[in-house]
Amino acid sequence: MSATATELLTSYRVTWEQKGIEKSHTEVCIVDDNDMTRPGDKEQLHGLLRRMLAIRHLPIGYSVPENVVLQDVIPLCNCEPYPGENCAWAEHKGERFYMTTSQTFPQCEVIHDRHRNKIVGIVSIGFSVKFLTMVREELGHQ
Repeated sequence: MSATATELLTSYRVTWEQKGIEKSHTEVCIVDDNDMTRPGDKEQLHGLLRRMLAIRHLPIGYSVPENVVLQDVIPLCNCEPYPGENCAWAEHKGERFYMTTSQTFPQCEVIHDRHRNKIVGIVSIGFSVKFLTMVREELGHQ
């Protein structure tokens, strides 16, 4: 299974528990970016994940998103749920995020996200490597 040009899938390792029951579970959830009407909105993403987990893992009568408490949501490499496939970023040495020199702002570098073809930030040269490292750690793909 692979994503087409119009279908981008993002995988998350989600640690959660059922409300009122202190037992954690960890699952891999795949979200179709087309389901996100507000890309980048963590609340919408968390709502989709809670709904997915409630339907799949909670008993009948409890399977509503409000009964799922998210503890940790970590984005994963797009290829992780499909071990037989090539990494989506293999041609880029496995790097989803990359840095270029800014043509508009002197002494700045631009951090890009290949997954959404967007600019993540424009940063002073002195902080660009630290910022790129933080983005890679925060947003997941190693």
